[in-house]
Amino acid sequence: MHPQAFLKTFWRMELRPQVFVAMSFAPQYQSRYDSVIAPAISSISHGTERLKPYRVDLSKSGDSILTDIVDGIAHSQLVLADVSTIGKDSVSGAPYRNGNVLYEVGIALACRHPSEVLLVRDDEDKLLFDVSSIPHMKIDFTNTVAAVDALKEALQARFRERQLVYDARVELAVAGLSNDEATMLKSVADNPPNSVWGRPDTGSVDFFGMAAIPRLLDKQLIRVVGQFEEGHPAYATTPLGGVVVGMVKAGLRRFKADPKSGKGNDSGADKMV
Repeated sequence: MHPQAFLKTFWRMELRPQVFVAMSFAPQYQSRYDSVIAPAISSISHGTERLKPYRVDLSKSGDSILTDIVDGIAHSQLVLADVSTIGKDSVSGAPYRNGNVLYEVGIALACRHPSEVLLVRDDEDKLLFDVSSIPHMKIDFTNTVAAVDALKEALQARFRERQLVYDARVELAVAGLSNDEATMLKSVADNPPNSVWGRPDTGSVDFFGMAAIPRLLDKQLIRVVGQFEEGHPAYATTPLGGVVVGMVKAGLRRFKADPKSGKGNDSGADKMV
């Protein structure tokens, strides 16, 4: 399946305890996977689970390889790509890197934050301009012990940076809530976890829902998941929205309405009002 069709139709930000590994399948590169890449990934715990390396060539899925690639990139905790030089051009003599791996890097950068992507290489050749700003590191795969330690630390650093980015996104989402949005999320917080909810048609204009729901959709705090038998849309919170709802319910952010703008702001209050 084409990546755009997959990401628009099936993608949900639900991550599995694995790291997607993009690298050459050539036999001469297998030892670096077995002795460095796989052990480094497997030595990291995320939450209560050990991470697993995920390579498409090891997948048992019956789907096409392209669907496996996009699905793996979209739903792994991190993406690790070995972009080492694999040869030299027969005409220019310039070094080149694996085209399939760089294609997978492109997909990763299209749907994941740069903090969730790590490039590794074993050469000193000039890195491509398009990916030179992406986190990357040089690894001596022949020094197995040092390579495993270095790669493990680099992956853990990606997790730490991702958490900072996620925390910042949550902070911005909460700080930007209007009164209507905050009130609606408070009502959502009263539902059981992972509930589907909606605004039934009461026969009158729902100004409250008309104001809050479109903005919550735009902010990716809620999403449409279907339609009730009565005809009104069914909604559920996104993973980001679930965190924001929890903060709203617990009053972990100091939030007070600005009567002029209707926006939330830090007020020094102990809880949300």
